[in-house]
Amino acid sequence: MATTSVAPKPATAARSVQQSASNATTSPGQTWSISTTGGFTLTGYLPPWADEDPSATDVPLEKLSIKLIDLAHWRPFDGQRMRIHHPAHADGDGQPGECEESVLDGHIACYPYSDDPAERTPYANVRVVDDFWLNNLTPEGLTKLATQLRAQAHHLETDLAPILEQARSDWTAHQIERANHVLQ
Repeated sequence: MATTSVAPKPATAARSVQQSASNATTSPGQTWSISTTGGFTLTGYLPPWADEDPSATDVPLEKLSIKLIDLAHWRPFDGQRMRIHHPAHADGDGQPGECEESVLDGHIACYPYSDDPAERTPYANVRVVDDFWLNNLTPEGLTKLATQLRAQAHHLETDLAPILEQARSDWTAHQIERANHVLQ
């Protein structure tokens, strides 16, 4: 039985997805193994952040290339649960319904044998909501997204919330006066 290493072993890996890059340390990691019915065994680096071990046995030799292309290291991360209006959750009257959805969840992934070289290095995919994704984010891209989200949160809190409060006060003052006039 031949043993062949088919995945390059990275020099460093983060111990946890939530650990900052500054805390990344050299990790011995583990090894995945795929044994074929033809007697070949292929091994590769299994990063400590990966959710599952892609090891397999008795893989038919003719399916090995598909197995390698589909081989993925994967780590999901949670988002924020929020009430949203969604047309797919309508109550049958054609009006959008309300539901609770996870917003800004996603996963870190790496496909070591992908046809796309960008997918061969770990990256993040962030699901904005429903089937809308921000894909193939590098650490710099993820940091930029976080910066943009903080800026948007600041804008909502410091700029728009006071405008909305004033608009509601103005509306209440003038609409109630107008409504009372119409009702008399």
